[in-house]
Amino acid sequence: MTLIRNYITLLGLLVSLTSFSQTTALRKIDNELTGIFHTMVNADYQLRFDSLAPAFKKQLFVNLVNPITFDNSLDSLTKYVTIKTAADGKIKFYSWDDLGGGTWRHINCIAQFKSDTGKILVQPLNSENEVETGEFTDSEVYEVYEIDIDKKTYYLTFSWGTHGSGHQHQIIQIFTIIEDRLTKCNSCIANSNELVITYPRTEKANLVFNQKTSEISYDEFKIDQHSGFYKPTGQVITLKLVNGKFTTSR
Repeated sequence: MTLIRNYITLLGLLVSLTSFSQTTALRKIDNELTGIFHTMVNADYQLRFDSLAPAFKKQLFVNLVNPITFDNSLDSLTKYVTIKTAADGKIKFYSWDDLGGGTWRHINCIAQFKSDTGKILVQPLNSENEVETGEFTDSEVYEVYEIDIDKKTYYLTFSWGTHGSGHQHQIIQIFTIIEDRLTKCNSCIANSNELVITYPRTEKANLVFNQKTSEISYDEFKIDQHSGFYKPTGQVITLKLVNGKFTTSR
C-alpha cells in the first residue's frame, strides 16, 4: 500500500512539473512574440517594412508549429493579434496589420490547424501580392463557424479589410482540412471559392450567419458608375446552404 501511495505521489509530482514547464515555455513564447510585435509597430516605416514585419511573421510561424501554442492561448499576443478559434478546437486563425501606412490595410492572416494525422501545421491565407493581383485575402478573420457538408467538417469564415479609396470589404471563404493542407472550397459559395462584399467606409454590410437555418445574409451594394462609389440598393441578399453549396435567394 505504501509503495502504491508513493508511486501516485511521484506521478502527481511529474505531472505538476510537466505542467509548470509547459506554462513557463508558453509564457516565454507569448512574451517574445509580443515584444517583437511592439518593436515592429513602434519602428519607423522603412525598418518595419524591410526587416521587423518579416521577422515577426517568421517567428510566429516557428512558434505556432509547437503544440503548446495550439492547445493554449497566447494571452499577451491576443491583445494585438486577432486570434479566432473554431468551436471544435481544430483550427485557429491569426490576423494582424503590418501598419504599412496609407489607407490600404496590409493585413496578414495565417491558419494554425491540426492535420488528419494529428500534426500541428501552419499555412498563410493571404498572398502578400494583393496590390498587384487585386485579391481580397489580406483581410482579418473575425468570425469562424463550423458547417457540415457531406458529413465532413468545413469552416466558414468572415473577414474584413480595406484597400482604401473610401471603401472597405468583407470576404466569405470556406475551408476544410484535407490530410496536411487547409483547402479552400472552390464551389461552396455560388460555385465560387469566395464572395466579396465591397461597400463604403461609412456603411455597414450587416453580414450574418444564421446557424439554425444555415443562411448567410448581408446588405447588397452596387457600384454607382457616376460617382465610382458602391451604394446600398436597399436589398438583403440571402445565401442558403443547399446540397453542399450556398445559393442565392432573396
